[in-house]
Amino acid sequence: MRYIIAYDGGGTKTHVTVVDLNGNIVFNKTTSGSNITSLGDVAFTTVIEGLYNDLKNSLMITKEDIELIYLGLSGADLKADYKRLYTACKPIFKEVKHIIVNDAWIILRSGVKKPYGAVAICGTGTNSAAINQQNERAILRALSYTLGTKGGGLDIARDALHYAYRADELTYQDTLLRTEIPKLFDKENLSECIDLFYPTWSVSKQELGDITALVNECALHNDNISNMILAHNAHHIALQTAGVMKQLKMTKDRCPVVVGGRVFQGKAPIFQDTFKKTIRGECPHITIITPKFKPVIGAYLSALDELGITQTKEIVQNLSKSGGLL
Repeated sequence: MRYIIAYDGGGTKTHVTVVDLNGNIVFNKTTSGSNITSLGDVAFTTVIEGLYNDLKNSLMITKEDIELIYLGLSGADLKADYKRLYTACKPIFKEVKHIIVNDAWIILRSGVKKPYGAVAICGTGTNSAAINQQNERAILRALSYTLGTKGGGLDIARDALHYAYRADELTYQDTLLRTEIPKLFDKENLSECIDLFYPTWSVSKQELGDITALVNECALHNDNISNMILAHNAHHIALQTAGVMKQLKMTKDRCPVVVGGRVFQGKAPIFQDTFKKTIRGECPHITIITPKFKPVIGAYLSALDELGITQTKEIVQNLSKSGGLL
């Protein structure tokens, strides 16, 4: 039996799955994040190699059993990033063929039957990408706020802290965030939280993710500031997604736009409503798609594309039955 090894490597978690060529999932494991830009080469290698060794030992497979390793990784943005990533992965996978892409592409593929359309991501960070009918691609640099990107989960957390502290100092309207953020850190008030963020940050990405989730919860309780923060960031993500579509002259196309990432899964309607309204103002004929498959399955499906294997109904059914659904 031949297998595809698929990786979904994000800022806070990394998911690996092993799937045969008929769509049967035989191994799954999730561990900590693997963004090489934020973690460094050593930590990246530890995560990727650790998962690789785990799956080989669990399944008792050798390199001869592996058809392709396909990695969708956050932090794969510039040419220098790809060089760094391939340099780090070569000693791990050795002569086994492996392909590295930005994780935006595997999220796109997890929601469509063929690689066509656009994708908007809001998880720990944010990204947007598009591919047209001619197989031309465009993707954001997705490097930082200073270099043009806005709207990820960390941005939402930073905005929440900003407005909570403004409310605390009576320089802006009050918000539930002022009293709820301290509870996340077992503190009485925001003053007791200052040393967590100044002069240096001592909170993890997971803890910042808790603040992002809190914004969604407060928005459900009609907190004006939380709704404003979510709407503001969704607006930016929509414009960024429309931007990559403009680069490929796709704004008049009837095409899918896949949305992925934990923030898009939030229950507060303001985020998705704002995103849809904004992007449809630029690209009126799109269809918003929420993937039914996990992003790591998008890596598997991308590997099938690379191998020239058609995505059949049998493959889709097997993926659904064996744990590939969100």
